[in-house]
Amino acid sequence: MNSTLTGAVAIYLAQVRSELSDLPPGELEDVLQDVSGHLTEVAGEFEAEPMLEDLQARLGTPRQYADELRTAAGYPPRTEPVGQDALDAGWKALRWGLIAGTAGPFFVAVAIFSWSREGTPFFGLLGLGILFVAAFLGVRALGANNPQIVLDTPQGARGAAAIRGWIDQIPPNVRRDLVAIGQPVWWVARGMIGAGGFFALFGALSVTVVAAFAGAAVSIWIGRRTQQDRRWLWYVVPLNVVAAIAVPSFLAAAYVGASFGFLTNYDGYGARSTYNPPNGLVLDGNQVTNIYPFDAQGKQVEVRLYDQDGNPINLDLQDCAAIHDQGSRGTTSNLFPQAVVSPDEDGNVDARNCKDSTKAPFVPPPAPATRTTSPEPSASPTPKPSAGPSTVKPSGTPGVTLTVQPTR
Repeated sequence: MNSTLTGAVAIYLAQVRSELSDLPPGELEDVLQDVSGHLTEVAGEFEAEPMLEDLQARLGTPRQYADELRTAAGYPPRTEPVGQDALDAGWKALRWGLIAGTAGPFFVAVAIFSWSREGTPFFGLLGLGILFVAAFLGVRALGANNPQIVLDTPQGARGAAAIRGWIDQIPPNVRRDLVAIGQPVWWVARGMIGAGGFFALFGALSVTVVAAFAGAAVSIWIGRRTQQDRRWLWYVVPLNVVAAIAVPSFLAAAYVGASFGFLTNYDGYGARSTYNPPNGLVLDGNQVTNIYPFDAQGKQVEVRLYDQDGNPINLDLQDCAAIHDQGSRGTTSNLFPQAVVSPDEDGNVDARNCKDSTKAPFVPPPAPATRTTSPEPSASPTPKPSAGPSTVKPSGTPGVTLTVQPTR
């Protein structure tokens, strides 16, 4: 008979798994691996494929078999839920755990995927707040009961059966490798991404590196602690969901940043550059609220301004009509200078007797002198013969004038 368990042997092994489900996941897989080998040997001793009754007659019921394993391995006996009160406590703890594992990660995911947009810190803090509060209430609802009572509720039993069905689809050797190798790797990854990613948003690069290694150490400690006290699962499982969203997101962002060179954008002091230019028209970092054009002679003129693509350069209107919101006109204009409310002598604005003014509130400086270029000398034109006589004064002969009569 091959090592793949089928029929009654697979059913018997599933029942043994259910009886040992309160063991830590890593230890449970090791125990079930030994049980699988033992069941294969026992099934091979039968001439035909054994029935479930045959296995129980040879090995005892799945619960008896599991109890023998607990005794041999030194595990404590399984605590059975007592009465309806324990079931109610298990259902309340499960309900708060589901809220912590769904609502909390949802808002954190919103914050992650709306990075650098308005509201990102709010959604992130809201998600973490819901996660920890719901987890705390789940542990409090559990009280002094064994966390195993959650799986004894009808809802918990159905969920556990569905999860076991998915896990059973994975080959046993792969499951064993995932627990032995994948689990420590996951602990390190979630700690480094969680702590390092947080400080990467607000701190320097050197602090981010130190925080990543510290986060990995804390994450490993939490993982080991959870194996000893299952109440930590109410906190760890929701945080694992958050990490399952954050880790691929940060890795993808790191790949894109390495490819296009804009993720690790740090300034000279090592802090991440998050500059967002303000809206409107800005000159040398100062907001421009109006424009006063002057011609070359220093006279104020009216113009309409457009950019290099023919788009109007609009600014918000600031006249009396804008204050009172009168009419159906737009709220911006590219006609300059724009009319603004003219204050009184005391510098106050009277909304009842509002007056507009387009006069510049300053005296423009003299226009800079423009450089002029001298025209190139042109050739002397050929003189035209005149009808009358012309006089020529010879040089060097003072007082002598010659009269020249043109010929025809």
